[in-house]
Amino acid sequence: MAIERFVWTDHAELRLGERGLTRAEVEETVREGHPIREVNWGDADWRVYGVRSDGRKFAVVYDNPVRGDAGAVRVVSAWPLRGSGHR
Repeated sequence: MAIERFVWTDHAELRLGERGLTRAEVEETVREGHPIREVNWGDADWRVYGVRSDGRKFAVVYDNPVRGDAGAVRVVSAWPLRGSGHR
């Protein structure tokens, strides 16, 4: 099933600006990476990785399904990966 809706935690929204990421790049990464997602062993179900337009890599952790809705994703957090390019 395709991802149709995103729910953002307060934590995730706060961290976006601090970490120089945008909603658009995080949501695109989740949509594209969802078929090959990895199990996350922390506070979210899944983890995917993306690459920003400047070549820096980042990680996103999220829950899916959300309250039984397989088309919904709850973004828990996102962060740039260390050593993934210039700053």
